[in-house]
Amino acid sequence: MKQLKPLIFGLLLVITCAFNAHKFYIGVFQIDYFKEKKSIQITTRLFIDDFEKVLYKKYNKHFYITTKDEVADANFYVAKYLQEKLKIKVNNKNHPIEFLLKEQEDNVLICYLKIKFSEKIKTIEITNNVLTEEFNEQQNLVHLNINGNKKTLLFTNDNNIQKSNY
Repeated sequence: MKQLKPLIFGLLLVITCAFNAHKFYIGVFQIDYFKEKKSIQITTRLFIDDFEKVLYKKYNKHFYITTKDEVADANFYVAKYLQEKLKIKVNNKNHPIEFLLKEQEDNVLICYLKIKFSEKIKTIEITNNVLTEEFNEQQNLVHLNINGNKKTLLFTNDNNIQKSNY
């Protein structure tokens, strides 16, 4: 039994190190259409350290997002980045995405965005390149709830534009 304990400990150590050595890159986006609110609401969930790294590389500036040291113009750059990398075309027309606010939950940055829209949605085309310029393995899951229809789309570096019909 004494010889078995070090073997089990060693095996657990190897397994733990193997899982910690490989990081996964995933973002989750929720897109909901609320006709009564005349808006498409978007919630993004991204690992904050990955987002900080991309912002630093793009703008050559540390933002310290959601910390006491956050720079004054952090929201401007977060909004600018998301508006550049996430495009939504509704009924074959581009619509501006408005940044509302951000918050942190554990190691995840949650951003709230919206598009003013009051017509019936017939088609929605999404371009999602969020974090893909830095992380080739980045995958972005987009959950759609449009006109009562729920659908999930997977975006990758090679598959960054998708369209759904309603």
